[in-house]
Amino acid sequence: MAETPARTVHYIVKVSKFCNLRCRYCYEMPELGNRDAMSLDQLDRMYTHIAAYYGAQEERSRIVLVWHGGEPLIQEPELYWETFARQKKIFAGREHLQVENVVQTNLTVLDEERIRLLRDGFDGVGVSIDLFGGLRVNLAGKDSQARVLANMDRLREAGVQFGGISVLTRRNLHQVKKIFRFYEKMGMSFRLLPLFPGAFEDQHADFSITADEVLKAFCTLADLWMESDKALNIVPLSGHIQAAVRHLRGHTLPTFYNRREWETAIMVNTNGDAFGYPEAYDAAYRYGNIFTTPVDALLASESRERSVKASEMRMALSCARCPYFGSCSGYYMAEDNHQYVGPEAQGIAMCVVEKQLVRHIEERLKGSGLFTGAGRGAPAVTALERLDAAPQENLSLSVPA
Repeated sequence: MAETPARTVHYIVKVSKFCNLRCRYCYEMPELGNRDAMSLDQLDRMYTHIAAYYGAQEERSRIVLVWHGGEPLIQEPELYWETFARQKKIFAGREHLQVENVVQTNLTVLDEERIRLLRDGFDGVGVSIDLFGGLRVNLAGKDSQARVLANMDRLREAGVQFGGISVLTRRNLHQVKKIFRFYEKMGMSFRLLPLFPGAFEDQHADFSITADEVLKAFCTLADLWMESDKALNIVPLSGHIQAAVRHLRGHTLPTFYNRREWETAIMVNTNGDAFGYPEAYDAAYRYGNIFTTPVDALLASESRERSVKASEMRMALSCARCPYFGSCSGYYMAEDNHQYVGPEAQGIAMCVVEKQLVRHIEERLKGSGLFTGAGRGAPAVTALERLDAAPQENLSLSVPA
């Protein structure tokens, strides 16, 4: 009998907000000059609480610690080597727990010791690079991209595996094809992340995008993926392709996202305050402090209950009548960035991007030959085989840097 897959939870660890860049869309903008950082003792307490909670579960758990900032590589490498050693001791003896450490970096701070840390210390590396738009600038307002590209070459020469994250804005909206070709040539899996809420009003006035523009960009990306001979895993597109294939198959069991049963992502602020992903940093939805409070108490908090009910309401309004619900789990409305929700129609909030994107992919699969079966219920699905063959490095990272 096949072993049941481990359930995955991501802890997005804001080790420090301090950063050497001032990317114009950054939601951490007010705190990028703050040098405060998590201490080794605080991290020990976080690990202890995480290990106690998931260690008591019967199911196998995959715990992904996503080291984030600010710029996490500004911290000295010794911090990570020491905390990884302590982490290993704290989680020792819990064989049903799989612990991984991945980092999201702007890759502007790099030396031989940090290269060694990325290669031998972390389990995954994500590099933030938009490729077009000029929004990722330093304190002097100078574009950081040339340095990042040079450092990417250094990582490849050192044998470091990494993925990419590009933020989709009005500045690079019309360069989706070139963005895809860059990653295709590099053989890199990547995430295309639509512009997210900023730190203050009008921060994105010059480069905001609409839901319809996001949809068009992702439809273009889907078309490029189908035409390519490279097996790239593109987040979140891969999930939409899987939903379209499940819908075409017809006979597969439905899948529904249940955040109440299993929290997939918890944001941990530098001071230890914990939040669910949809309402990160909103004080009204603060679960508690993970440095001082066990995880079971955080998940049982009234704030978390409000957050889960809000997710369930979004799913009820947007997903219940959708023909793809069950093929699409509803995750995107429940927990991912849900700012791209269309106007209400007769009191029902309509999902603009996800449903139309799955429909576009389904129609393309029918006519492209990638879906090789002869109709619903057919067993041969080349599209899923291509997804299964795609490299998986750093695709768990779901937040911008």
